[in-house]
Amino acid sequence: MIGPSGAGKSTLTNALGAGAVALTTGALRDDGKGRHTTTARELVVLPSGAVAIDTPGLRGMALRDADEGISNAFTDITELAADCRFADCAHRGEPGCAVARAINEGDLDVARLDDYEKLRREQRWLETKRDARARAQEHARAKVFYKEVRRQPHR
Repeated sequence: MIGPSGAGKSTLTNALGAGAVALTTGALRDDGKGRHTTTARELVVLPSGAVAIDTPGLRGMALRDADEGISNAFTDITELAADCRFADCAHRGEPGCAVARAINEGDLDVARLDDYEKLRREQRWLETKRDARARAQEHARAKVFYKEVRRQPHR
């Protein structure tokens, strides 16, 4: 099991163990969140014969080369986006946007689009950290954007 500290990995392993497993768990904090209790990995054989590895909590996780995985997880959005009028549609009010139309018609939840865009932004950021060409492209894109912002009259 992987996840943040206090997410319930040990509790879930105990539940899967149906009483045959007794990993240490902590009481919930006053705010209802779990406490960090696991300090080392532990391999547990469950009554079904399956095995689980309980791990200490992670502080953070990052995507690596996840473009294809993101597209596969959000096929509804990528298929809709293929029908947008513009190939570089941002899906936020452009004319002829199939994704915005699906949101307006109730066929797509805006929160799902937000999740998709968040993962895509994180993937682009990670790509710029390790690829000099991607970093230069992102810098050039940002430079054009901020130049346009500066040209707008102040209100």
